[in-house]
Amino acid sequence: MLKHLNIENYAIIGHLDIDFHPGLNIITGETGAGKSILLGALSLLGGARADAAMIRDGENSCVIEGEFDVAPYKEDLLPVFEENDLDWEEVITVRRMITAAGKSRAFISDTPVNLSALRAVADRLVDIHSQHQTLLLAGTGFQTHLVDAVAGHLPLVASYTGHFRQLNALKTELNKVVAANEAAAKERDYLQYQLEQLLALKLKPGEVAQLEEEQNLLTYAEEIAQGLDFCVGMLTADDGPLEGGITTGVRAMQQTLSKLAGRYSAAGELAARMESAYLELKDMAEECERRRDEVQIDPERLAVVSQRLDDIYTLCRKHRIDEANAEAELLRLQQELDVQLQEFDAAEERMGELRQQIAALETTAVEEAGRVTEGRRKAAPKIKKHVTKTLSELGIKGATFEVRIVPAKNGLTVTGADDVAMLFSGNAGSAPQPIEQVASGGEMSRVMLALKGLVAKSMRMPTIVFDEIDTGVSGSVADKMGAIIAGMGGSMQVLNITHLPQVASKGEHHYYVYKEASKGGGDAAAGGTHIRLLTPEERVEHIAAMLSGSAVTEAARTQARELLGRG
Repeated sequence: MLKHLNIENYAIIGHLDIDFHPGLNIITGETGAGKSILLGALSLLGGARADAAMIRDGENSCVIEGEFDVAPYKEDLLPVFEENDLDWEEVITVRRMITAAGKSRAFISDTPVNLSALRAVADRLVDIHSQHQTLLLAGTGFQTHLVDAVAGHLPLVASYTGHFRQLNALKTELNKVVAANEAAAKERDYLQYQLEQLLALKLKPGEVAQLEEEQNLLTYAEEIAQGLDFCVGMLTADDGPLEGGITTGVRAMQQTLSKLAGRYSAAGELAARMESAYLELKDMAEECERRRDEVQIDPERLAVVSQRLDDIYTLCRKHRIDEANAEAELLRLQQELDVQLQEFDAAEERMGELRQQIAALETTAVEEAGRVTEGRRKAAPKIKKHVTKTLSELGIKGATFEVRIVPAKNGLTVTGADDVAMLFSGNAGSAPQPIEQVASGGEMSRVMLALKGLVAKSMRMPTIVFDEIDTGVSGSVADKMGAIIAGMGGSMQVLNITHLPQVASKGEHHYYVYKEASKGGGDAAAGGTHIRLLTPEERVEHIAAMLSGSAVTEAARTQARELLGRG
């Protein structure tokens, strides 16, 4: 229940501080006095969108603060508090602050909260009915929401809606992945072909250098063999320039110098050097002979090596790779192609995962949608009975009202598997039609009152606010509508903005909203919209004025007292 409302610098309100009471609280005032502004302030506490234009001219910020007694509703509200990490208190303060920069901050009992948490709590504290909501009754989505509220399964619908949207998101992702995969199918096949060519090559690190060296050796094998053979002959052959070859000659010189060493000291040093030369030449002769024997003239092997190199260089040219870096670049390309193909494989795997998730979510969504449908079908007769009875009490004796629930044409929708429609006929014998097509403004108001009362009762709403729900009615119907609203005040707090004296007289407390111009040189906050609780005597005068206009007559006062006495 809303106990106290404080407004600072909101629209044309400079400062407003007012207490509200249990039961039916009536709010009246002249047109343009600011009754709708009060409604806007309460909407901000409920998480409505805020902007800097709401701030009173000349001020830097505005604050709306409401104090709520929630002790009787702990069973209903505690789960909401726990879900939003809020400490339970029997009396809470909801505060909204808006700055000139358009920034908004919200608090619940001094704990900062985001708008989703604010709305989650506020939606269970106050139900605000405006004239705009009566217009919304023409929308099937709003009608569905009302049925779900009466059915008492809004949390189930919220869960289903979450799963439905998640399901659609997964389906959208799957379609994108499938489309991308199909579009890339040709590219994938080409990449696979390229990779298979590289894999078939079986290129090994260091292979190209080895092949080039072997190719060079095989190509010039005969010339190399002849050259090595010549060197061997020069070093060792008897038919060379020196008998026995150069090696033999160097050996003979070493021996000669060694004999002279005893007579000529320098000859010993020369002999040692000659010994080293002899050993080196002898080793070189053996090495040349060994390498000559290794050199093979093999045209068949040369063809194999040349073909292998040609295969490698062909792929280099195909992929525009410098032959100087053939080996490294081809192996790098092979790795890149493998990675790209793995990405295609990952897409296939992702499609499988998405299909599994979609199947599981569809099962959950279908099960939840079935429970929602069951709840709606159970609630429909209850709604029909209540609305028809209320409409009869409000003067539409032959009214017919039905809630039609049929399977949705497109299967699952954001609100379930049903198309929900409210059908109405104000005349006995006439077939009911969609309410938005046949109901007048006055009939819409009466239907809305019946529905709102049922919803508030079903949801155990602490406070309900009506903004001129009695539009389009008068006389005895207005009196009956006031009685119904007063009856609602017996089980919850009702704030009712009205322009009808028959309705205003039903309230337990009556507030008057008025506009006061600021006085020159005075406090700027003194101007703007104000609200005050009327005394019993003031109430008589005010209702009499509502009955007779600006010139209050004694007859009007008498009628006002009668209305208040009946209230």
